[in-house]
Amino acid sequence: MGKWIPSFGAVPVEYHYEIGCFEDITQKAVIRNNLRGSKLCVTFANPDSPDGLRIECASVALRDRVTGRRSPDFPLTVGGKERIVLAPGEKRLSDELEIPVTERDDFILTLYIKEKTVVRSAVVTWRLGVWQCSQFRGDYRSGPLGYTVKQELCPGLAADPYPNHFLVGVTSVSVYADGGARLLGLMGDSVTHMGFFSDPLILALYEKYPGRLAVINAGICGNRIARDFPRVAVSPGEGHQFGAAGKDRFLRDLYGEAAPDDVFIMEGVNDCTHWMVSGTEPEETPEGIFAALSSVAAQAEAQGSRVLMSTIMPFGADGMPWRDRADAIRRGCNELIRKNVPAERLVDLDAVMRDPDDPTHMQDGMHLGDFVHPNDPGGYKMARAVMDRWFT
Repeated sequence: MGKWIPSFGAVPVEYHYEIGCFEDITQKAVIRNNLRGSKLCVTFANPDSPDGLRIECASVALRDRVTGRRSPDFPLTVGGKERIVLAPGEKRLSDELEIPVTERDDFILTLYIKEKTVVRSAVVTWRLGVWQCSQFRGDYRSGPLGYTVKQELCPGLAADPYPNHFLVGVTSVSVYADGGARLLGLMGDSVTHMGFFSDPLILALYEKYPGRLAVINAGICGNRIARDFPRVAVSPGEGHQFGAAGKDRFLRDLYGEAAPDDVFIMEGVNDCTHWMVSGTEPEETPEGIFAALSSVAAQAEAQGSRVLMSTIMPFGADGMPWRDRADAIRRGCNELIRKNVPAERLVDLDAVMRDPDDPTHMQDGMHLGDFVHPNDPGGYKMARAVMDRWFT
């Protein structure tokens, strides 16, 4: 018996300020798929644009990764209409498309936004292993497209120190999958969100389980597990882009489309540091972070999901006056996690990634230069540790 499973799913970042403006813009996203099924649908969403989002038309095509053969474009409709209008905060499913999908068929998703639209939220990725998206000037149906310059189209995202791709108006693509397919949900902060760890994990899993597994990424950069975003008056959006507390957004962001069979939880580093950086909040404690992680694990288990959890990895922050105190909170929380694992299984990524000569730092050559975010070698090492612990 089949069931609807998100082949692709991500959480839109709600920046709470204008990051760009679309007018006469076509978006083309290429999305990796690993499911086989008989139907598909797309989730359109407008979480943070107060003037609404108007998509003039949208379509999806399938492209065989082995042969390169591409299907025709299949129009996407909502309520039978090609023009899709989303009120502020609205999310709508497309009408079902009855087309056969195999695990070799990636999705080519195309959206055309004709009217001037202020953009305040987007799904974002940095590594481009699982999906990528480009924006062009003009209507893809009626002639050649012109390239866009990100600094002009979305200066709020172009300012990111790490190059990124972004997709506006879509949060998931779901397949009515054959029986037996499973769903894995990744819960975390920037280490999960950016893709340097999660993309290698997803691609390794897809190679190991073709047609039998999908993964959704619910990471949000800067997110904390125990508290909502810190309010920073000098920051654009005053910190809203870091999102609600992980313990509060967990069910909404991971169980909104389908219940994951397995969940991997890796969060807490921002809880150790953000209260100090903001200067406006009470001190966080190892016990508070551990309680929030335990709460999320309990929520997952109550939904019937198996839970894998990670310790909190080192974060560097050399020269910061709060560094030693923050690292003490991290180490204290890790000890609580190791002694009282609030999940079915633990993968100790702190032990995997820390420098044996200086356990307060990530190993050299394993991060992007900031001692926080893994680079490609670091991401592969983390992915292999998760594979060995959970998917042997």
